[in-house]
Amino acid sequence: MKDKTLPAKATAWRGYTLDELRYERVIALTRIEIEKAKFLDAAETTRNELPIIGRKSAGSLLRSIGKLEYAILLFKLYRKVAPLFKKKK
Repeated sequence: MKDKTLPAKATAWRGYTLDELRYERVIALTRIEIEKAKFLDAAETTRNELPIIGRKSAGSLLRSIGKLEYAILLFKLYRKVAPLFKKKK
C-alpha cells in the first residue's frame, strides 16, 4: 500500500497550454463567422423571396440597424458625460 490516491486524482489538471488556447480561440472565431454567414444568407434569401421589399430598402434597413446601434451608444455616452459639464451652483 504505497499510495492510497486514485490514479486519476494523482495528476492535477494544470490548465490549457498556450497552443490549446489559441486553437480554442480559432474554433470560436470560426463558429462566429459561420453564424454570420448563415444569418446573411438567410437575410438575402428572405429579401429575394419578398417582392414588396426592394433591394434598396432591405439594404438600407440593414445599414440603418448599425446606425441605430451607434445612436444608442452615443446617447448612453452622452448621459454619462453630460453631468460632468453641468454648471455647479
